[in-house]
Amino acid sequence: MKKFILIFFLISIFNFLYSEKLIVGVYENPPLVFKENNEYKGLAVDLLKSIAEKENWELIFQYNSFKNLLNEINNNKIDILIALGKTKERENFIVYPSESFFTNWGTIYTNNNSIDSILDLKNKKVAVLKNDIYYIHENGIKNLSKKMNLNFDFYEFDSYDEVLKAVKNKSCDAGIVNRLYNGNTYNLYKTPIVFLPIEIYFGFSKNVSKNIINNVDYYLDKWKLDENSIYYSLLDKYIFKKRNTNFEKIIKLVIAIIIILLSISITFYILLKNATKKLKRKNDELEAYNNEIIAMNEELEESYSNMETLNFKLLQLTKMISKLKITNSFDDFYEELLRTAIYLIPEADYGSIIFIDSNNRWKFLSAYGHNFELLKKITFAAGHIPETENIRIIDNIVENERLEMDKESYNILLKASKPIKQSLIYEISIKNNEWINFCLDIDKNSEKVFSEESVEIMEIFANLARAFWIQKLSYEHIKEVYLNLANKLAYIAEEYDEVTGEHIHRLAKYSRFIAEKLNLDKKSIENIYLYAPLHDIGKILIDKSILLKNGNLTDEEWQEMKKHTIYGAKILDEPYFKIARNIALYHHEKYDGSGYPYGLKGDEIPIEAQIVALADIYDALRSKRPYKNEFSHEVTTEIILKGDNRTKPDDFNPKILEIFKKYHIEFKKMYDENMKNNWSF
Repeated sequence: MKKFILIFFLISIFNFLYSEKLIVGVYENPPLVFKENNEYKGLAVDLLKSIAEKENWELIFQYNSFKNLLNEINNNKIDILIALGKTKERENFIVYPSESFFTNWGTIYTNNNSIDSILDLKNKKVAVLKNDIYYIHENGIKNLSKKMNLNFDFYEFDSYDEVLKAVKNKSCDAGIVNRLYNGNTYNLYKTPIVFLPIEIYFGFSKNVSKNIINNVDYYLDKWKLDENSIYYSLLDKYIFKKRNTNFEKIIKLVIAIIIILLSISITFYILLKNATKKLKRKNDELEAYNNEIIAMNEELEESYSNMETLNFKLLQLTKMISKLKITNSFDDFYEELLRTAIYLIPEADYGSIIFIDSNNRWKFLSAYGHNFELLKKITFAAGHIPETENIRIIDNIVENERLEMDKESYNILLKASKPIKQSLIYEISIKNNEWINFCLDIDKNSEKVFSEESVEIMEIFANLARAFWIQKLSYEHIKEVYLNLANKLAYIAEEYDEVTGEHIHRLAKYSRFIAEKLNLDKKSIENIYLYAPLHDIGKILIDKSILLKNGNLTDEEWQEMKKHTIYGAKILDEPYFKIARNIALYHHEKYDGSGYPYGLKGDEIPIEAQIVALADIYDALRSKRPYKNEFSHEVTTEIILKGDNRTKPDDFNPKILEIFKKYHIEFKKMYDENMKNNWSF
């Protein structure tokens, strides 16, 4: 027994001496972080305390403003910063775990209900929290206002309370806070504008042990999979407690009223037991009160259920919007956007998205349920151009369009559209009298009608979609500008030699042909066709005397020539051009590992570079160069399939080589057609 006590005592001393001490930065951000009765509480704090208890960590809380805490974790003065979003800048000095513990988004409060759209804030004073993610994020309100040319006048504060106070005292027109921060405390109006859904994490100093971060990931992942875990208990306690508390208060109030009424009834019964008629009348009144209370209770339960459903849909909306990718093609983007809207609005059976330009020309971008191919033939309707953003419900919309559309367009619309009972329409302003028309339809034989809740969800969805839409348009514009510039540089590089100027045009055709025969997806085929001409763009940085030299290159000149692959990769080092960069960098790698610049082998070489490698060899052999004469198609085919002193079959992917062997006559046709017609790319 004495030995057991001694061992227990030694273990306790060991745990005390060797427990991990962690300095935790906290700031006022209820209900995630707040101080009550000199103790820090909240969803984020209690989650970290629960993990610390299991891992025997000692947590030392240190309070400061959010801005100062960011500086402290950057200088390794604190170990953990509670409850923050992820940005590229913060990732330079903060380590994020894999698991987040909450989803949040930005919302806007004002003094009145005159602001319902982000466009209404143009040239307004907007209060923000210093270094807040909804302010400084690349997709935050600051950059969003610049992209939309809205000229917000931002005022920075140290806390959300100061932000809301600035709106309350009217020194600012609007304030940006996260969706959990309650503006009702200041009697402010919560606008329907929401933006930037983000995941909330614990942030760690780069000095913190990887084991500690892994343990946080372990518990969060484990608890989120278990509905009975401490994670969901804390969500109920801090996130849903307000609704539960209000519901309990109402129930207590109902019970109190019932008790009072019963007491009154009993008192009247004792005092007026001989007055049968009066007692009966009072009992009837009591029954009516009870029925009213029951009805109120049922209404409250229904409201509570509706609120839960709405919250669920908002979470689903946030998740689905976050899955949309600006790198998708426009057709895929429009289709996914429409499918998301129909999923979120339960009454909707069909839908369409229409672009309306400043001359009132129509263009159907996507359709669900209707005949999209027919709808794309409609290009004009004589109706008015929208003046303000508007959400409305229209009955029998196809019949209503008869008055505004020309006869031909109306007949196409009638033929292409499913029978429609009711439509929910939201017209969204993009820029300069250009509009997007979202239209969701209910089938003619359905008994459903659009609810107020669906109208609200549609409005929220449209605002999120607008921000994403603008970002998508900006992405496509930048990509197009960069591609045009790169093509011009590639043309300049090829035009160093007049004989090879058409080389890049033929190469694109060969490469697309091979990609199609490999059954690559449509987007990959298109990208290979677009970017194959950029394969030798790095030659623009090679000395012209080397490029045009008659005869063999010296070893030094050959080493310099091979660098054009590296130079090309640097020129194309942009996220839009990953495929183009792969082609430029790896098109001289060989399947057997004997190529340059890195000697990659087999499928280590990206497929797009393998395709261009064969296309490049074929056209180079067919073309006249300063150092050689052109070869016929037959000789070129013989060299590629059987080899010579420079080229061998092992240089190429066997599948691509087999395609060339089977279809080499098609290559000849493409080459001959180019030489005959001097096609343009």
